[in-house]
Amino acid sequence: VYWESIFVVLPCFSGYAALFGLRHEVKVRLRIADDSSQASHHFGAAVSCLYLFGLIFRLAHKVVFSSLNPRVRVHVALTCMMLSMLVMSVVILTLECYDLYWVVVSYSLGGAAIGSFESNLLNCLTPFGHKTKRLAILGIPLGVNSILIGGFFLMGPPLQVSVTAVFAAVAALNFIGMLVFANWIPPSGETESGGMNELVADCKGCRHWLPLLWHYPLAFAVDTFTLAGFSPGLSLYVYNKDVVEVTAVGMVLETKTFFAFYNTANMLGGLCGRWLSYQLQQRHPATYVCFSVLGALLLVLQEPVLAPAGAFLVMLGDGLIYGTISRHVDSVIPQEFNLIAISYWLFIGDVGSLIGSSLISYLHDWLVA
Repeated sequence: VYWESIFVVLPCFSGYAALFGLRHEVKVRLRIADDSSQASHHFGAAVSCLYLFGLIFRLAHKVVFSSLNPRVRVHVALTCMMLSMLVMSVVILTLECYDLYWVVVSYSLGGAAIGSFESNLLNCLTPFGHKTKRLAILGIPLGVNSILIGGFFLMGPPLQVSVTAVFAAVAALNFIGMLVFANWIPPSGETESGGMNELVADCKGCRHWLPLLWHYPLAFAVDTFTLAGFSPGLSLYVYNKDVVEVTAVGMVLETKTFFAFYNTANMLGGLCGRWLSYQLQQRHPATYVCFSVLGALLLVLQEPVLAPAGAFLVMLGDGLIYGTISRHVDSVIPQEFNLIAISYWLFIGDVGSLIGSSLISYLHDWLVA
């Protein structure tokens, strides 16, 4: 059981979380208001490149990196995430190059990284069995919440660490993740015959894997829509003042402290869901969509006291759906189609992410403005 795989997954998803979780901090630094202005909508389109390029590279990694096997693609993905963090921390926040072009570059690199990383890493870990993969996917909520909890805690009082330092630290983490993967996770015999020919062969062989899987990712698309659109998504723009009035009787928290509590519930939901997904009887992932939808409804109420419960339910649903599909792929999909099956599953999920992210500013206008 290669528990070290957690420390390969964690850095990449820390970068992913920094891009979607700290985008409001970036927006403030770019002096763009949370309103219905053209600049606000343009910023929303720029950060949606994270999901757009993630969607593209779910399948494009098989063509763009056709000469590389899945193990090398993992290193390329971590390098792209590190470069994304460096563009954000050095070019945008330190050198103050506030042109949205650089935001597009940073978020596009991050999207290409996450789109290439996830399917190739899971493919590399498949031969090591369910236990290794179960531990590896725990790195997703841990990585995300290293930023959504740890990052928000560091940026709040009394430490007041700058957002620039957080992005720079995540760049360093991704370099460490590459070292861990190179030195502690052994090769598993993965090969890739390469390029468009490989993708065409996978498509021709779809009768061997697609009927076993095609409807499973639809539940994941609903899940990723709620993640990108509502948690943290819309929540970052609902609670965007200096303090949050948690209760009517006057309990007030500094906003970053409030998000530290909010994201603790978020992390617990993700960890519980991913762990339980390998313990419960195998069911269709649509069974767990109710958790994601109920969590999103609680967040739409805009009641701060209910927000942590909403975040917990959204992430509980996400963990159960993600782990259930991962377990199903490993159990029923022939090994030679493992990578394309994972890529297809995550591709459909990214459609939900892209739609959810693109609608954030419009949801804000509808529910808040």
